[in-house]
Amino acid sequence: MDSLILILFFLVLISLKIMIFILFGKGKLNLMIAGIMMMLLAPVLGYLSGASLLYFYDWSAGGTGEGAGYGGALLGFLALGNGLLILGIGIIRWIITTFITKGT
Repeated sequence: MDSLILILFFLVLISLKIMIFILFGKGKLNLMIAGIMMMLLAPVLGYLSGASLLYFYDWSAGGTGEGAGYGGALLGFLALGNGLLILGIGIIRWIITTFITKGT
């Protein structure tokens, strides 16, 4: 079940990135705002994936389930890094369009 949750997380993350770049291509969304939105969604996605991993944890194995919390935190940090990457691309693009194209 944990692999299903991981695949679902990656599908949500990839679909969000595709939606962001489609809206950016149409001129309806700025990449900096999209990166900030992705960073704000990172704790929510991390918490939901950690809670799902903990809910489907096999308690008969004799563990405490702390791996589910670590997994949720790792997935949250992955989503945060994804948001930082989108924000960084937006900032670099803004610098290029603002300063370099004004010079010519």
